[in-house]
Amino acid sequence: MIWNRRIGIAADFAGGATLLGDLLRVVGQGLPDDPEFAECVARTTAHLDKQRDTYFVLETGEMVSLGDEDPEEAVRYLVAHDIPDAVARAEAAIAGADDAWLASVRADWQNHFASFYSDALYFSFPGE
Repeated sequence: MIWNRRIGIAADFAGGATLLGDLLRVVGQGLPDDPEFAECVARTTAHLDKQRDTYFVLETGEMVSLGDEDPEEAVRYLVAHDIPDAVARAEAAIAGADDAWLASVRADWQNHFASFYSDALYFSFPGE
């Protein structure tokens, strides 16, 4: 929305929020006494509830501008490979079919789920 390139990704909000909620639930089953994880889930759930809509828009501009490749190509790769692979792994873990991956996510949950939610996007373009 703030970029001149085609680098935003829109997807079904309800499906994505349900998948994330289910993944957080199964990750949390292995972290029952972790108050930091419980707080992360509460913040994530509150943010999703506040943002609920038909679609979710992933603003990829800041992320893809960090690399050297063409931002539009980077987003196409995300959509064609990274996102479907992550969804498949999450669905398998939720179904109990990828315990090794689920264990690795639990062991490093902060890097997978910790985030700082905001009602506004703050970004400065390189050179500004």
